[in-house]
Amino acid sequence: MPLIRKNGASAPRELGLFWSMQTPEGTAVDVFIYASALQSFDPASLGPVGLLKRHRSLLESVASEKYDRKGTAEGNLLHLTEEDLRVTPPAEAV
Repeated sequence: MPLIRKNGASAPRELGLFWSMQTPEGTAVDVFIYASALQSFDPASLGPVGLLKRHRSLLESVASEKYDRKGTAEGNLLHLTEEDLRVTPPAEAV
């Protein structure tokens, strides 16, 4: 029997990539970035997980700087955006 659409089901959501980091005090922070933000930063055809692996150290550096400036949202979430990646100096974006 095939699957059918569930009435009232929510619309598909964009893929978010999550990883954990830790503050010097030992608090866990969940960092996430939407796949579209990562793909606009680097249009290589690796796919979102491949791009995350390629740019992991850069993303962790950007996350650390954003945490120092703004802290986290509720639930210790830190959302990286396209804007966060745009302000990265070109020499670091390799």
